[in-house]
Amino acid sequence: MTKYRTSFPQTACNVILGLLVLVLLGGPRSALAVQGNDAALVFVQQRHLGDSLAWLGYQVASRTVTFATLVQKVGKTQAQTTVQDALQHLQPRYQEQWNSNMAAAYAESFTPEELRELNEGSPPSVLANKFRAKQKDVGMSMKAKSDELLNTFVSKALLDAQDTVSH
Repeated sequence: MTKYRTSFPQTACNVILGLLVLVLLGGPRSALAVQGNDAALVFVQQRHLGDSLAWLGYQVASRTVTFATLVQKVGKTQAQTTVQDALQHLQPRYQEQWNSNMAAAYAESFTPEELRELNEGSPPSVLANKFRAKQKDVGMSMKAKSDELLNTFVSKALLDAQDTVSH
């Protein structure tokens, strides 16, 4: 990870702007929410929890009429390859929002401290049990937050795959 050095005046300005944002957003409660989302985002990124976006996109894409049309046109193997390539090409465009949505879903069920403990590995058994018990809640929240994103991602990839096959 690259670290950026900032001058003292720039750092002071950033701190003042940050405090102003906290005041405008409602003070400590918002600060806790931001802290929770930050801890959740670190957890999602370091544990690579959002890395399955392209795989999940393929699962959705492969059940569409468009995919079936591609299979009829170029065969199953070529259709699979073309769609997977399109998904992987587009993934960076959607990954950040996907990770943010996942982090928000985890932040709804876990405190920043719990997320830090989970990320460090070997959490206390009570927390490990809570983590297992909350997966359905996190999954439902993620689905609600990301259905539209996933559909947009898949639709764009299928259009790109169709264009590739047509040319």
